Amino acid sequence: MWTVWLVDMSVSGPTDRLGKVKGTDFLHFYVMGSIAHQGRWEQLFDVQAHYVRAQAVAGSADVLFIPIESPQVALVFAPLAAHRYTVALVLWLAVVFAMYSCSCWLMWRDCTALHAHRDIVVPSCVAFPGLYSQVLHGQTACVALAAVAIALHALRRERRFAAGLALGSLVFKPHWAVAAGAVFFFAREWRVVAGAVVAAVAQVAVTYLLLGASVMNAYWRMLRAIPRIADLLEPQPGHSLRGLVKVLIPFEPAALLLYSAAAFVTLLITARVWRSDAPADIRLSAIVLAMILISPHVNAYDLILLAPVLFLLANWLMLSSGDTRRRALSTWLCMALAAPIVGGLPAILRLQFSVTAMAAILFLLWRIVHETPESIH
Repeated sequence: MWTVWLVDMSVSGPTDRLGKVKGTDFLHFYVMGSIAHQGRWEQLFDVQAHYVRAQAVAGSADVLFIPIESPQVALVFAPLAAHRYTVALVLWLAVVFAMYSCSCWLMWRDCTALHAHRDIVVPSCVAFPGLYSQVLHGQTACVALAAVAIALHALRRERRFAAGLALGSLVFKPHWAVAAGAVFFFAREWRVVAGAVVAAVAQVAVTYLLLGASVMNAYWRMLRAIPRIADLLEPQPGHSLRGLVKVLIPFEPAALLLYSAAAFVTLLITARVWRSDAPADIRLSAIVLAMILISPHVNAYDLILLAPVLFLLANWLMLSSGDTRRRALSTWLCMALAAPIVGGLPAILRLQFSVTAMAAILFLLWRIVHETPESIH
């Protein structure tokens, strides 16, 4: 994968050997950053302005992004927009690799059973399809991964408020902040929820003070418009319960009802696993799986969030050599591992690698807890 990517990217200019924009979605962030860099905030949610700026950079007529990203994203990418596109992309990918490496190190640090297997862990991290998809699309999912890794690190040490602060920082992608908040609300972890609320409110308040009411009001209007333009934003069903339900039930009201019911059951199962005395690897894995499953918007690059699950459950499998569920759990983990790179398959097959696999893993974790009911508190 990486060899093909390097060859494809080796030509000069903003487009690759196939004539596509390098970094794909990074062009959108670059345009947002250029608007912020020049202080043209009235253009931040102007589709036509984004299109014109994208054409000036990439010169491709089929490039059109709908500006729904938060103003915080524009502020972050403003310094990169001071450079030409290819330089900015290289700098951003350097940030991506650094954040991914630090996140993996933070997770590996607590997985003691994996310490003796660095020769396997390191190549596996490099070859992880979730990282490849993140880099291919030039996306910001690595930031979400870092926040989740920090939160899991804090939860292991009973620092619940700090974990909430890390998860609340995801408000720049509101659906992730809401998903995390819902998981811990059902788990009755009020300190985590409080930390998430504090971080989210602080981030939004600072952005409001920096940019003013007009920009934030335009952002709210764009968020309210999302239900009407959802199919444009996500032309292919996403890797979540919502995506799977949309494939199975084309009638939108019925699909929404089934998605809500499935998400509710997922939250209940996760709360039961979390409030048990099961090993931390199982409890933390359930939290991440639930976040992904109930989120309404999950693309292939977002599956980089499976990295903590793979670390945690690999560690548990190493420590539970006599458990009868090892083979089933390993099989579903392998399917989930491949999910980010099977985009060419029909949706009903593609989602088996992600949604069905994640749901099966969560069910297996619940079975592990359910077989020791005295551990529930």
